[in-house]
Amino acid sequence: MQSNTPSWSSQLSSLKKIAWVFKLVLLAAMLAYLYFTILEKGQSLKDVYRLLRENLRSPHWIELTIVVLLTPINWACESRKWQLLAQKIENISFLQSLKGVLAGLALGFMMPNNVGDAAGRVLSLQSNQRLTGVGAALLSNGLQFYVSLLFGTLGWAYLISQQSTLQQWPQLMLLGALISTLGFGIWLITKRKNAEKYLERYRWFRWIEPYVDVIAQYNLIEIRRAFRWAALRYGVFTVQFGLLLLIFDVSLPVLAAISSVFLVYFAKTLIPALNFLGDLGIREASSLYFFSFYTVEPARIVAVTLTLWCINILLPVLIGVFWVMKMRWWR
Repeated sequence: MQSNTPSWSSQLSSLKKIAWVFKLVLLAAMLAYLYFTILEKGQSLKDVYRLLRENLRSPHWIELTIVVLLTPINWACESRKWQLLAQKIENISFLQSLKGVLAGLALGFMMPNNVGDAAGRVLSLQSNQRLTGVGAALLSNGLQFYVSLLFGTLGWAYLISQQSTLQQWPQLMLLGALISTLGFGIWLITKRKNAEKYLERYRWFRWIEPYVDVIAQYNLIEIRRAFRWAALRYGVFTVQFGLLLLIFDVSLPVLAAISSVFLVYFAKTLIPALNFLGDLGIREASSLYFFSFYTVEPARIVAVTLTLWCINILLPVLIGVFWVMKMRWWR
């Protein structure tokens, strides 16, 4: 007798379709938010184009050159972090690590968020045990997320302290949840060696246990080293954002600007990206929201974030595509 119960694979396929619909709706909502926010301030997309044309010229060539030169430093920090973490699977050179990071960035445009990043790194390994690199990739992304969470929490705390309209119980509860999550992250790292026992206890998670088992092999010194590179990378693209604010004449108190940048990056980390566009739209929408608490023209913020996306994401992706084409996908 044939069962009418949907198979596990068909249920998974349905969930993937729902996730794609959700992302499309989210992207449409963000683009609509961008468009109407700019119109509400009496501006248009023509103003964004005008600002890009006027400010990306010779008067700001020094600042713009620094921003561009910081991009390889940004991805070099990520590559060094991945090189340190990949040592548990195989010894790789810095160049091999850089290839894997850029390939992951390129695959991130075609695959679900973080899946493409992990795939690019794992596929760049030569070991026949390279699938265990999934755990190393998860730890790498987890450390970067924790850095974003840490500074995002500081940014949210500062914004609440400066804006009386945000000093309500929902916003304060969110701050408490963020602080609790920071504490949970520390606890999770200290208990990482028990992860294998936990996964073996529940059959739904047993399939992932061989891939994340490598996380338990790192000691705290190795994790701290990787965390320092994650923090350094965060500092690099914070400086890039700050320089672009100067280039586009966005005048704000230093702490207000820094806290807003922290919150923009935290929102980008939390909100799932639509694959082929990366985080395009997320950064713009979150920037408009957090900078709206200050007297800043929306068109200037959109021009800043578009420039940052092109320099920090689009250019490295074009390089990463080259390494993806040279990969041996199956061994």
